[in-house]
Amino acid sequence: MTAGNDESSSGTSGRKAAIGVVVVAFLASATTAMLAFTASHSAREADAKGLAADTADLRGVLSEWQAQVDEAGRAAAGDRATVLGRLVERGEALSSWKPRTPCGQEARDNLRKAMEVRVLILREGGSDRNPDEAGVLATTLRQCEAQRGRDVDI
Repeated sequence: MTAGNDESSSGTSGRKAAIGVVVVAFLASATTAMLAFTASHSAREADAKGLAADTADLRGVLSEWQAQVDEAGRAAAGDRATVLGRLVERGEALSSWKPRTPCGQEARDNLRKAMEVRVLILREGGSDRNPDEAGVLATTLRQCEAQRGRDVDI
């Protein structure tokens, strides 16, 4: 009879140990999933805040740029070189601005290219083709917003 009791208690201990291992593995897996979700949520939140700040900065730059372009259009022929020089400096200043997000960087680069085109057109005395810096910025930001999170594996 003792041999049967030993086998029975050893089988029960083995099942208890197996159940314990499964419970510990489940808790570890659930904890890892919760930590990953929290980290992912924090990253998305930080990205959204960074993009909002980038957008505000770029819209401020655009507003100043548009005022300077208007001034360049009204400038007398003798003052034109000085005004165009300020436009070039403004574009160079934008190049040194550090965006917080990859989308902000893309928007900055696209806006900078549109600004360079505007300066070239103004140097040539204007043309029928007018770059739409505001449209370039809006399009880039809209595309970034539509594509947000697509590079994250789920």
